[in-house]
Amino acid sequence: MDLALFFRNEVKPALGCTEPGAVAYAASIAARHCPGEPLSVALSLSLSMFKNGRDVGIPGTGGLRGNRLAAVLGVLAGDADKGLMALEHIDMAVVERAQTLLDAGMVTEEVVDGVPGVYAAVTLRCAGHEVTVTVAGRHDRVASIVVDGEVVGGEGMERAPEADGTLHGGASCEPSASFTEPPLPAYLEELRECDFAQLWDMAAGIDATLEQELLRGAAMNMAVARMGLESGWGLGVGHTLAAHAEAADLHARIRFMAGAAADVRMAGAPQPVMSSAGSGNHGITATVPVAVAAEGLGVSPRVQAEALALSHLVTGYLKAHTGRLTPICGCSVAAGAGAAAGIVKVLGGNAVQAERAVASLMASLMGMLCDGAKGSCGLKVATAAGEAYAAALLGMDDRGVQRPEGVVNPDIATTARALARLSREGFAAADAVMVELLGGGKH
Repeated sequence: MDLALFFRNEVKPALGCTEPGAVAYAASIAARHCPGEPLSVALSLSLSMFKNGRDVGIPGTGGLRGNRLAAVLGVLAGDADKGLMALEHIDMAVVERAQTLLDAGMVTEEVVDGVPGVYAAVTLRCAGHEVTVTVAGRHDRVASIVVDGEVVGGEGMERAPEADGTLHGGASCEPSASFTEPPLPAYLEELRECDFAQLWDMAAGIDATLEQELLRGAAMNMAVARMGLESGWGLGVGHTLAAHAEAADLHARIRFMAGAAADVRMAGAPQPVMSSAGSGNHGITATVPVAVAAEGLGVSPRVQAEALALSHLVTGYLKAHTGRLTPICGCSVAAGAGAAAGIVKVLGGNAVQAERAVASLMASLMGMLCDGAKGSCGLKVATAAGEAYAAALLGMDDRGVQRPEGVVNPDIATTARALARLSREGFAAADAVMVELLGGGKH
């Protein structure tokens, strides 16, 4: 597998929550194709995009929240060239104008069925023109750009089969058209076929350039964690836990540092984090526990980098099975599993111990629901970080899950398949109910 390609696409900086970031990105592209004053913006979102963007803070807005705000900010001042960081340079004057347009009812939002988990169609109307930009499959993947009914760009979508079983590809200007998940990139297909020993060996084989990039990403996320400790952003999970912890307690430090970083991100601080598998909170969970353990135990930068690589690879492996956005909390289950494996590497363990740690983590947290991105994600991230360390200790002592326990198996491939089926089939109804509880009708 091309490791450089994996890390370039799966581990990269993101500003704010990636769901409203994707909405803002699509809106900023739409604005390029729609001259004049905006008249209306309509959002058509998947269940997951709706719930993950509903209550999360938007960076640079003073704590304002939501996909609708992200969309109108993207239209007014988004920089499409910056992708998921399209709102990096907005100011309060733009925010005030955006709020005025929101209050006037300019933006509508609806949840649509039959689309991939990552799906947002932004339809912008201005004088004499209508533009629909759709992102799908990945947060920064532009599937289609449709201007006045004509497809002018985008990578295309995979249509769901017709009644006769035929498939039709290509872009559509219908936001509610039925589509399937786009195929995985080749590098993720390769990753899905790996066993754990191969993941372990790949992490050990990173080159000097990847080593430096991984350490840079960890430093970025640790800086965000320290912000959370100093000022108590959001729910103040990390700040509060730190105030009641012994400084020498590594387990507690792993928990409060990870929680603090998520506090900052969910509150909408204008500070980028290094993401993993398309999610900033996944990136925090995959990196901060490993970095804190490495710092506390005084291991070499090389060991830390290999541990970070393993964490991202395990996270990516599990997400390649489940999909980008799921009813199960991927920060806890996928990135938490990655962190457990990475911490075993920091502790000097081997591949067998790391795979057992992954199984133990998943046995603990597999049922944790994702009810959207919001301040309380800090609680889940802190829990996942703490459980990752506990699972790593069990692995190092050759304890934990060593035979099938419920739906969890010591073999990562078997458990990944079970997780994927539970997420896609078992928890699908739960996702729909959660969105109803969150008010996911058109408004």
